[in-house]
Amino acid sequence: MTATTDFTAVTRNAQDVFATTLDSWKNGLSSLTDQFGTVPTVAEFPKVDLTEAVERQFAFIQQIVDLNHQYARQLAEVANTLTGATRSQIESVGSVVRDQVATISDVARNSADTVEQAAQEQADQVEQAERQQAREAAKAERAERKEARDKAAERYEGLTKAELSEQAAKRDLPKTGTVDELVARLVEADTK
Repeated sequence: MTATTDFTAVTRNAQDVFATTLDSWKNGLSSLTDQFGTVPTVAEFPKVDLTEAVERQFAFIQQIVDLNHQYARQLAEVANTLTGATRSQIESVGSVVRDQVATISDVARNSADTVEQAAQEQADQVEQAERQQAREAAKAERAERKEARDKAAERYEGLTKAELSEQAAKRDLPKTGTVDELVARLVEADTK
């Protein structure tokens, strides 16, 4: 029984030493935390479960991959089910559409040509009207000048060559020439 008693005593001593060591360690930790302020306990840290977020992310990615896979398969099945008759119908519809587009294009081109021709004719008419107006304006201007010269010439009718020369000298005009030349010179000076 001494072996059992010795074993019990040794166990108690080991337990006491272990408890003493734990108390010393606890006291040392307390004094350390007192020096550096309070250290938050494990319970105060927020709990973040990253595994759940990772699992959700990969589940979402897997759903997208599955949807893309399903969509691609459905497209492949639709393409496989097109028979020769369906393809020929699609081709005939395509040729009808091409014919319609060509017809519409021809009509639009013809309409554009007609509109362009009408616009050109209208532009020609406007140009002719402008030329006619310019001719009439020039004619009216010539008529006004002729009327102004005739009116200016009336003042000099019945004057002698000497009187006409005197009038020309007053205006610093040459006083030589025939009566008609002197009248023309005086009229030109008056109408300027």
